[in-house]
Amino acid sequence: MLSRFALYVGLMLTFGVPVFVLQIRGGNVLVSPALRRATRVANVATIIGLLASMTALWAMAEAMSPSSDTGAVGSVVRMLLTQTAVGIAWDLRVALLGICLWLGLSAGVHARIRVAAHAVTAAMALATLAWAGHGAMNDGAIGWLHLGADMAHLWVAGAWVGALVSLALIAGSASRHADREGAALLSSAATGFARMGTLIVAVLLVSGTINYILTVGLTLSGLIDSLYGRLLLLKLGLFSIMLALAAANRFRLAPALEKAMHDVDVGDAVVALKHSLYLETGLAVCILGLVAWLGTLNPGGG
Repeated sequence: MLSRFALYVGLMLTFGVPVFVLQIRGGNVLVSPALRRATRVANVATIIGLLASMTALWAMAEAMSPSSDTGAVGSVVRMLLTQTAVGIAWDLRVALLGICLWLGLSAGVHARIRVAAHAVTAAMALATLAWAGHGAMNDGAIGWLHLGADMAHLWVAGAWVGALVSLALIAGSASRHADREGAALLSSAATGFARMGTLIVAVLLVSGTINYILTVGLTLSGLIDSLYGRLLLLKLGLFSIMLALAAANRFRLAPALEKAMHDVDVGDAVVALKHSLYLETGLAVCILGLVAWLGTLNPGGG
C-alpha cells in the first residue's frame, strides 16, 4: 500500500505542479525562486513515481509468484509486462515519466513550452492509474464511462494537489522573507487558482458520483456495510473540510491578502493564508493515503 501511496503522490505532483505554473500569467514563469522550487518538487515527484511504479510491479509479481525466488518473480514480471493490460499501462507510464524527467531537467527549450509539454505528458502518465484500478472493472460503453470518469477524477485531483503544494511553497517563501514581491505572486496565484477551483470541485463531485455508482451501485448501504464504504465516508469527510478551507481561501483570505497589498505590512495576511494552505495540503495527503488503501479493497467486501 505504501508504494501505491507514493505512486499517487508522485504522479499527481508530476502533473499538478506544471498545470499550476502554466496558469501563472506574465513572463515570470520559473523566474520566482518559489516557482523554481515547485518545478524541482515536480522533478523529485517524477522520480518517486518511477521508483514507486517499479516497487509496485515487483510486489504484485511477488504476490502472484508460486515462489519467492528472484528468478520466479522475474518470470511473473515479464509475463505482466508483456501479456496484461496492467503491464502495458506500466510500460507506458514509465516511458512517459522518463520523458517528464527529461523535460523537467532540460534547459534547451523555452520555459513555457517545456512546462506545457511536461503537463500533457504527465496527464497521460497519471491516466494510466485508471487502467489498473476500479475504473477498468466494467465492459462496453459502461466501461468507457467508468474509465473516463476515473481519469477525469485523477486529473482534477492532481491539479488541486499540485496547486496546493505550489501555493504552500510560495506562501512559505513569502512568509519567511517578508517579501512583497513574493506576497504579490501569492495573491495573484491564489486569486487565479480560485477561479479554476470551482471547476475542479464540480468535476470531482460528478466523476466521484459516477465512480461510486459504477463501483458500489445505487445504494447507500455500501457506505456502511463494508470497510471500503467506511473509508470512502472518511474520505468524503476530509474532502468536506478541504472544501471549507478552499472556500475560506477564496472568499476571505485571498481577498484579504489582495487588500493588504495596498498596506505597509502584508505579513499577517500572508501567514493566515499560509496556515490554511498547509492544513489543506495535509488533508490532501491524508486523502491520497485513503485512496491508496481503497485501491487494494474489494468494493463489495466486508
